[in-house]
Amino acid sequence: MKQITKLESSRLKHLKNEYDIVIIGGGITGANVLWDATLRGYNCLLVEKNDYASGTSQATSKLIHGGLRYLKNFEFALVRESLSERRYLAKISPHAVRPMGFIIPIRSWFQRIQLFLGMELYNALSFDRNKEIDPDVQLPRYRWNSLAETIYKVIGLGRKFLIGSFQYYDYANPNPEKHTTEFILSAKEKGAHAFNYLSVTTLKKQNSGGYTVGLTDSISGKKVLVSTKVVVNSAGPWADVIETMTGVTAEKKLVRSKGIHAVVRNICGNECVVLSKRDGSHLFVIPWRGKTIVGTTDTAYEDAPDLFKVKQSEIVDLLDEVNHSFGFAKLTLKDVDYYYGGLRPLVEDPGSTEGTYSASRKSEIFHYEKEGFPGFFSALGGKYTTSRAVAESLVNAIDLFSKGSESSCVTKFTPLLGGRYQNLKELTTELEFKFPKTPGSKIDTLSKRYGSVTWKILSLEGSDTYRIPNGEIYYEEEVEYLVTHEDILHLTDFYFRRSGVGTVGNLDPQERTRLDKKIAKVLGWNADRLKEEIKAVDQRYKWFVD
Repeated sequence: MKQITKLESSRLKHLKNEYDIVIIGGGITGANVLWDATLRGYNCLLVEKNDYASGTSQATSKLIHGGLRYLKNFEFALVRESLSERRYLAKISPHAVRPMGFIIPIRSWFQRIQLFLGMELYNALSFDRNKEIDPDVQLPRYRWNSLAETIYKVIGLGRKFLIGSFQYYDYANPNPEKHTTEFILSAKEKGAHAFNYLSVTTLKKQNSGGYTVGLTDSISGKKVLVSTKVVVNSAGPWADVIETMTGVTAEKKLVRSKGIHAVVRNICGNECVVLSKRDGSHLFVIPWRGKTIVGTTDTAYEDAPDLFKVKQSEIVDLLDEVNHSFGFAKLTLKDVDYYYGGLRPLVEDPGSTEGTYSASRKSEIFHYEKEGFPGFFSALGGKYTTSRAVAESLVNAIDLFSKGSESSCVTKFTPLLGGRYQNLKELTTELEFKFPKTPGSKIDTLSKRYGSVTWKILSLEGSDTYRIPNGEIYYEEEVEYLVTHEDILHLTDFYFRRSGVGTVGNLDPQERTRLDKKIAKVLGWNADRLKEEIKAVDQRYKWFVD
């Protein structure tokens, strides 16, 4: 029988019988809705049937970007919104973003002229990109790289017809899973309730108004009922499942687009390379934590979202496309250290025939009041970068429904837990003064990972370190902090979402054993429970050893 710890069996003890808002889905949209609504004074509950950010939000290209390619579709408003939201995310969570150069190889003079116009427009639309931004994460304007500069920056790039490249700048988001969770934890600090591994099993409209939500805890098996005035369906690829459960019939159709990525050896240096695939879609070759991420694919997905998986044949096809489009990569399955994928929830108009790649990434918010479900809202579509704006619009709509007028949204300038500092230099200087015996390299590493939360981490005692496959060092204090403060219930939560130590490849067996035992000790797991948890982590790498 699976061990259930005392903490796990009592984790729902503070759950209330009634809430103002119940948010279904712990991805980036639900996390932002929880953060915004909590700051506006609503009594909120967020529930996620798996772990936070375990669906679409863990399947990004790990970028916060303005959407340069959307200029091609004349979606100027979407690009401007994305660029504005890029700045807001850098303002409230500077520790979660890194400036990154994006190189677009140019192989004809017509292409150079065409991209020059695009670069100028993109630059104009991002005129305020560095306003009130930490100097460490400010973005330069675009530049032209000569042929020699292009080859120097991306040695492995194919040189046929190459005349140079344009280089523009967006942000890398090294750990979007952790970033997503930080919105949820920031809201919990302000009084919100949120639970992972708590699934919605029933959802019924009350005759007197509002809704009764049946919840099942997959950890303990407990079942509970809560009442709420408002339901927010932010379940992403599962949104239509929630609508069907409620009885809502939507006019617009949810379309699922499958995207996969592979983590391989470093083939691109320090800049991201933007390539065109044979089908005309785009491909990113992204430097990431000493490795390279290649992706993404964009294909229609017809099966149930719970059946989603990445096939080895799809990884083979992706590597073949990189080898063809990039130049001298010569990637094989042996070069793949990790892979991941997810489903993008896109909104399709009735009768639409456009493919998933061409479909707009605009978000849409629905209130099904006219369909007989007042207070039931769905947020569909959108992308990671614009999730804060989606939440603002949705909570504005909740305000109008609940109060008759909109209240002030403050998420544009309210920092997350780790973003409460002016600039990185001042933060590290203060930490060095507070913790004079701690090596500067350790303070620098932790500050870049956790921002102002580093204060709490360094207040813990620890001397052990753990080295992961890309050479990064993780410290005992941060492991303990993550495990005790960030709703970690399974070993996979730690490896693949909060810390990301497992996303660069499988650890050395000795390092993994020490790390696993540390986590088990903190969480109070017995030997059988730990064995079960280790098996789940091993499963994530399974086809690499087949």
